[in-house]
Amino acid sequence: MIDPSILRERIPALRPLSDDALEHLARIAVERRYATRAVLYRAGDAADALYLVLAGRVRVARVAADGRSRLLHAEGPGGVLGEIPVFGGGAYPATATATEPTRCARIGAAALDRLLAERPEVARFALRRLAERARSLLARLDDVQEHTVPSRVAAVVLARARHARGRDFTLGMSQAALAEELGTAREVVVRALGTLCAAGAVRRTGRARYAVASMDVLDAMSG
Repeated sequence: MIDPSILRERIPALRPLSDDALEHLARIAVERRYATRAVLYRAGDAADALYLVLAGRVRVARVAADGRSRLLHAEGPGGVLGEIPVFGGGAYPATATATEPTRCARIGAAALDRLLAERPEVARFALRRLAERARSLLARLDDVQEHTVPSRVAAVVLARARHARGRDFTLGMSQAALAEELGTAREVVVRALGTLCAAGAVRRTGRARYAVASMDVLDAMSG
């Protein structure tokens, strides 16, 4: 069992639940710790648990037909993992891997299924999670269809720059990881970053480090 107050504090999606419903959910939750690169579940595995991220970060990706790993989404503290197969049936469609030391509340699917039948508000939580995941995936699909890779790279760089203190910032990931997130090849990302530098939007100052040369140009190139 996990302290219900921890779940309410760390997992925003659970906050609409009553104290009673949250306590029942906490009783069937078990805290698990994962080292960096540890696998929570693999694509094709039976969906036997829902995961709530208490701390750390997890990436969820699947291998496409061309052999490349495609990032579906990444979750930090407060994130929910595995809701589509756990609530909708079927195997996990992708592999979840911790990208840093991570703590999760693991809720077994069988116990959760019984709770869904007994507690209508927990069932409503399940429906909300499915709807929110569907909206997130549709938004990602729209982004892929409506923006070129260079503009999407520019949008990532712009977001990093806005959160940085001063004009220097880091991508926070390797070029290969950025390519995976955007669903493209590393070489395409390298060219896009080169285009940003050539256009005077940013200048490279080190490994995965940049400085803003013109926020206006960067904003315009992000589409």
